[in-house]
Amino acid sequence: MRSKRTFGILALLLLVAGTVSCDDQVKRVPWFKTMFRQVAVETYEAPALLPAEGAVPLGAAIHYDLAAADSLLTNPVAATPAAIERGQILYTQFCIMCHGESGAGDGPVVGENRFPVGFVTMNLTRPDALALSDGYIFGIIGNGRGLMPSYRRVPADERWYLVHYVRSLQGMSTESAARAAAD
Repeated sequence: MRSKRTFGILALLLLVAGTVSCDDQVKRVPWFKTMFRQVAVETYEAPALLPAEGAVPLGAAIHYDLAAADSLLTNPVAATPAAIERGQILYTQFCIMCHGESGAGDGPVVGENRFPVGFVTMNLTRPDALALSDGYIFGIIGNGRGLMPSYRRVPADERWYLVHYVRSLQGMSTESAARAAAD
């Protein structure tokens, strides 16, 4: 019995002696010191504002300024019947719920007793909408406006198809719309 007791006390003393000196042993070994001096972001530390030197940006979308869109953007897609038909498919998918089938702003989402109250959609056939340039319409589709969400995830060529279809709803071709915007 006595030997078990002394063995337990000896084991406890060895355990205490071993754990007391552990901290110093870790700091004495050179490759363990890196754990104490890490290159890491600390709590509440501001992240680096600049990218690494020589970094190449990938996948950045072009930002369209609506004011500059009037003069800088022209529709690169030809106004063919196939382009207008593709625009109609996209219009049905993304726009018809608010702007309506004819573009008059009377879609099923808007109107009396609809949520949100007072939600007004732009009538695409109004005279002021006819005067908008293709670049401006393209920019509105990409950036959104008011309660209209941004459709930037729609590829740029498909947004141009939408512009052609909006012009067909207005009874205008892209060329006559450019003349109306210039007036």
